[in-house]
Amino acid sequence: MYIMIIDNELVSIIMPAHNASKHIMESIDSVLAQTYVHWELVIINDRSVDKTLDIIEKYSLIDERVKFFSNTLDQGGAYLARNIGLKKASGKFIAFLDSDDRWHPRKLEVQLSEMQRLGYHACHTSYVRVSDTGSIINSVQCKRHVTYKDQLKTNHIPNLTGLYNREVLGTILQKNIGHEDYDMWLVILSMVPSLGIKEKLAYYRVADGSLSSNKFKSAMWHYKILHSQGSISFLYKQYYFLFYIYFALLKRL
Repeated sequence: MYIMIIDNELVSIIMPAHNASKHIMESIDSVLAQTYVHWELVIINDRSVDKTLDIIEKYSLIDERVKFFSNTLDQGGAYLARNIGLKKASGKFIAFLDSDDRWHPRKLEVQLSEMQRLGYHACHTSYVRVSDTGSIINSVQCKRHVTYKDQLKTNHIPNLTGLYNREVLGTILQKNIGHEDYDMWLVILSMVPSLGIKEKLAYYRVADGSLSSNKFKSAMWHYKILHSQGSISFLYKQYYFLFYIYFALLKRL
């Protein structure tokens, strides 16, 4: 039983969208269904050539909390779209939802309530991995308390599960680097730990051929991010990378 303490703080939900017409309605609907109603959904149309923009515009006419902007730059990419959204966001809290993922209706309510009750400024949840067609692949139980050192070993916080207090931590822009979400959460965790919610409150879609399914490329990105951490020694960077390999192998069993 969760008691809602925060009742009027604005949550900005950042959603990049590139040729997302296949699943974006499901994603937006999961935000509209949130039991916590004080949010704004900031959608960034990232140079889509399908029906994405038409869909977004229709939702913005139905609900004024749905806001959209377009990436008019010569380059695209999820990190760039998220940064545009972050600069447009007005909320005290920041959350992210990609245009092919979705949330449980009580995600924001539960996270905000527990963050307030326990005094955390960042939070994540357990989640379910689904196929492109929506079939359940498996569920992932989150770690109850994640620190910077925990995150160096493996990614404990998929971006769609996370929520952080921007008023306390500031606006954290993403870098043009593979695993930009992971890198962003390292920045957050270098300042504060994150509270894990055991309930599965997010649904992560694993598309065939997606970047997240390319294990070798992911490993190289992870290695580069570890070696960009100036606060740890070279030997510890190797140590943490071995942990990453270990956890990656466990996930394949």
